[in-house]
Amino acid sequence: MMAEKDYATPDLESAMHVDGGPLARENTSITLSNEQYERLFFQPSKPQRGDLAKRFANPSLLGLIGFLIPYTSTILILCQFQGAVPPYSLVGISADYYFLGSIAMVIAGIGEFILGNTFPFAVFIIYGTHWGSLAYNQDPMHQITSAFAEEGGATGAPYNSSQCFHNITMCMVSFVIMIGTLRVNALFVALFFGLCMLFAFIAAADAAIPTATTAADEAHILKLLKIGGGFGFIGLVCGWYLAILEVCEAVQIPCPLPVFDLSGKIFPAKKKSG
Repeated sequence: MMAEKDYATPDLESAMHVDGGPLARENTSITLSNEQYERLFFQPSKPQRGDLAKRFANPSLLGLIGFLIPYTSTILILCQFQGAVPPYSLVGISADYYFLGSIAMVIAGIGEFILGNTFPFAVFIIYGTHWGSLAYNQDPMHQITSAFAEEGGATGAPYNSSQCFHNITMCMVSFVIMIGTLRVNALFVALFFGLCMLFAFIAAADAAIPTATTAADEAHILKLLKIGGGFGFIGLVCGWYLAILEVCEAVQIPCPLPVFDLSGKIFPAKKKSG
């Protein structure tokens, strides 16, 4: 059987305790299964400061939604729906990257840090700041590509090599985090697998841009981006599935959808003797 995590509800202040009255409360205990815990915190083990989870809001929903809003638009653009043309159409959602992707996720990451949830803290901060980096880089106000004007600008090798290396690095980061999700849940494993492939194909497209000279070359680059968007769509479906679970848990709506918890199945924690 999977281990269960117990949390005692906080006692009301003695000044508010009236025996037999409407304010009377008993000191009760709430028991969460691993799957219930997964729905709330995306953390395979109890936080170091579990008592804080009873005082503060759960930041996981904010971080997840903050990620999904710009991510959804990005994937739809890469898949080239409704005439979208990457990377130009991505400039139109820079505000989403700045505020929803970056600020919201960083706030959620700080909240996870306060609760002692190391894994979601790292994930939210890393990808939140990635959104901020992406927004800054593609914001026309900063004119990043103008620094490469003598070397071909946005289509030259110097600029695109930097973008290629960045996406290769993010692919590696996503792979490392995917290893950690093997003890979280199957949905996160699928999400980060999709991210690994997404960054890999974007990196391949960046590497191909400087040598593109024909319409066939340009079509090949757009094909690479579309394939990357297709893999990213895996994460899109898994992410919104998790968002539904999070919302239902937050407002206590019964939800029969499974979370596919892996914390007790892959590298399960050893039970302490005694």
